[in-house]
Amino acid sequence: MLPLLALVAHPLLAEIAAGCAGGMAKVALFHPLDYMTTWRELPSSTKRPPRRNPYAGVGLTLAGAAPYAAVFHSAFWLCARSLNGLPAGSRELLAGSGGAVAATAVGVPFECLKHRVQLQVPGYDTPLRALRSTLRDRELYAGTASTLCRNLPYNALHFGIFAAAQRALSAAGLAPAAAAALAGALAGALTALFTTPLDLVNTRLQTQGALAQGPRYSNPLDAAATIARDEGPLSLFRGAFFRVALYAPSAVVFFFVYDAVKRSLGVPI
Repeated sequence: MLPLLALVAHPLLAEIAAGCAGGMAKVALFHPLDYMTTWRELPSSTKRPPRRNPYAGVGLTLAGAAPYAAVFHSAFWLCARSLNGLPAGSRELLAGSGGAVAATAVGVPFECLKHRVQLQVPGYDTPLRALRSTLRDRELYAGTASTLCRNLPYNALHFGIFAAAQRALSAAGLAPAAAAALAGALAGALTALFTTPLDLVNTRLQTQGALAQGPRYSNPLDAAATIARDEGPLSLFRGAFFRVALYAPSAVVFFFVYDAVKRSLGVPI
């Protein structure tokens, strides 16, 4: 048992374990807000299902948490380690960017399927049916470019703001738990607001293949331009309220669990 604990306590494996635990915790608690965000970001003409299931797609997100964490946090840890000389916040900002790029190949299929299951339309109302339909249409990686466009700034700002805010709040005399909570809320709210247009474009691109009608977009730029032209520039911020309501508390949970796991394994934060 002790050799196993020593293995998990390796900084890289601890980073992965902490990221996976934090990711699964926030998904389990806040998935209904993710569901509402998805529906708010769809075209207003999209027909809603007669019976709504706010936990539609939660299984896919939880299933993808471990492989996503393994790739993202491995890249994050390796990047952060190689950038040790940079000031607080800058290192995590760049490491978050590296993690986002590395994890795109793993994250896109799970997110694409989750979005389609959340639609609850025929052929996509269960994870298995959504997988079959998406594979049939060769769209498992729909939204890859838009996911990368969103995740690069999201993860860079998320980890960068959190690290800088946590250090500043700790230096001001706040207890570690309070500093982590406030820094997490700040990081979650700001990144959610700033990246709402990118998330909306990503949702549209990943769901258009499952919708019988509605606009069709060829790439992220075309989607953003078409939405701004046909629905108005402010429509790119559809879902901003739900995203902030989702990511402010979920970031607190993520970073609280993330820090707690690393501390329990004796890994410095």
